[in-house]
Amino acid sequence: MPKLDDGKVFKEQDPQGMGELIYQFPEQCEKAFDIGMKAELPPLKQKPAQVVLFGMGGSAIGGDLVRSLLESEMEIPFLVLRDYTPPAFVGPQTLVLASSYSGNTEETLSAYDIAKKKGAQIIAITSGGELAKKAAADGFPLVTIPGGIMPRAALGYSFVPILLILQRLGLCKDKTAEFKEMVGLIKKVRDKLSPGAPAADNQSKQLAEHFYGKIPCIYGSQPWKAVVATRWKGQMNENAKNTAAWNAFPELNHNETVGWEAPPAVTKQIAVAILKDREDSPKMQKRMEATATIMRGHAGGIDEVWSSGDSVLARMFSLIHIGDWASYYLAILNGIDPTPVKSIDYLKGQLATVK
Repeated sequence: MPKLDDGKVFKEQDPQGMGELIYQFPEQCEKAFDIGMKAELPPLKQKPAQVVLFGMGGSAIGGDLVRSLLESEMEIPFLVLRDYTPPAFVGPQTLVLASSYSGNTEETLSAYDIAKKKGAQIIAITSGGELAKKAAADGFPLVTIPGGIMPRAALGYSFVPILLILQRLGLCKDKTAEFKEMVGLIKKVRDKLSPGAPAADNQSKQLAEHFYGKIPCIYGSQPWKAVVATRWKGQMNENAKNTAAWNAFPELNHNETVGWEAPPAVTKQIAVAILKDREDSPKMQKRMEATATIMRGHAGGIDEVWSSGDSVLARMFSLIHIGDWASYYLAILNGIDPTPVKSIDYLKGQLATVK
């Protein structure tokens, strides 16, 4: 029996239940929807000229996904900031969404303080910590989400409330129908991807087996599949503790494509997954086919991973769910507990000593 079809291994290597959190993602989204709809959102003092989300890691990826989803319909710029200092343009006409799952992310807190001084309109999304204290003391709207899990496993809480905030403020179209389709779709497909589904019929297990012993490299096209590729890369890092890479079409064809001429000893260690969608344009489809042809014979393997569903929101999360499970199974193959992130904890401890 293949290792990933042995039910005992999941209990042994996943004592903190990362697999269960992935399985319960649609229910998490439903809770997040209720939170987002019930949150108190006073009218903005003035119509924003731009939206800037402050966040890092699992708290930032939700903002990136919302940004990529709404790129074709939002009439004002939407920027995701992963840094200590916001851009100079941030001011009274800026809607700032300060997103920190723990509420203690030092980069986000720094950017918050600067944005407050510059008179930005701020809404905080957090489970507590310093960000919640600051927002409450400063009189800014606070969207409180449940705490207690790893930020990367709380994607529903970092994505759905942001989308609903923008929807309720009239900055995007109503996404309720698309949201319901997405949740229903994930509930249907998760049993095909979860540990009980044998590897012979489980796409995520097959991907993990292809990635095992290699560097996963995820390619997706702009706008939203590139962000999903970023999510896959981060999940491979944090869940599987595996080096990984990502890049976006069409940009990668102007540089990275040439890199596949490197020595086979290097390129054979890279396993590629290309994220695909039925609405990829004919020209984009041709790019992907030509790129795969160039890589074939050089890469350690190439997989095509297709989205499913009707709406963009459903198709986006169908790919995310496949990647989340693949990263989980790669952790199992690597003999690693998927939950702890000791390197990040060490780094935070070191930074805490710097005033």
